[in-house]
Amino acid sequence: MSHLLQNAGLPATDVLNALAFKQLMRGVASSVSVVTTFHHGIPHGMTATAFSSVSADPPTVLIVLNKGTRSHPLISESRRFVVNVLRDDQRELGNHFSGKLDDQFAAVDYHAGQLGAPVLDGVVSYFECETVDAFDAGSHTIFVGRVVAGATNETSPLLYHDGQYKAVLPLSN
Repeated sequence: MSHLLQNAGLPATDVLNALAFKQLMRGVASSVSVVTTFHHGIPHGMTATAFSSVSADPPTVLIVLNKGTRSHPLISESRRFVVNVLRDDQRELGNHFSGKLDDQFAAVDYHAGQLGAPVLDGVVSYFECETVDAFDAGSHTIFVGRVVAGATNETSPLLYHDGQYKAVLPLSN
């Protein structure tokens, strides 16, 4: 049996363990987002890279959150979230929201979006969402959100690849 990993010059395994899977995922570049919500009037946020478009009609996205994060039960209960896609010069925001600070928004510029959840100022784009479905996926939950509002600008996104923040560089023709 030919394995994709063998073809890539890597040892193949029939069953991937969590560590091997995480190593595989280090080869995938993702945009860096801060997923935010309001819960009982308090803003919350977390850095995430598991975000994807699902459908244009109706506009729908998904996020994937570890069940052990502080934001998971808050988004489950509020059923509203904003995906804030960070600019390539917003690494500090990515680091800030990956920690466990009690007052995450004390020094962060944001405004309440249409649904009340925090929209971070100056991001590449944001997607305000109402949760329409959620799926159990092992250690994580896949939240499917209907996009009710959003905006974008012409800046470049911050990327995460191989354990590091990176920027988009254009290829010459």
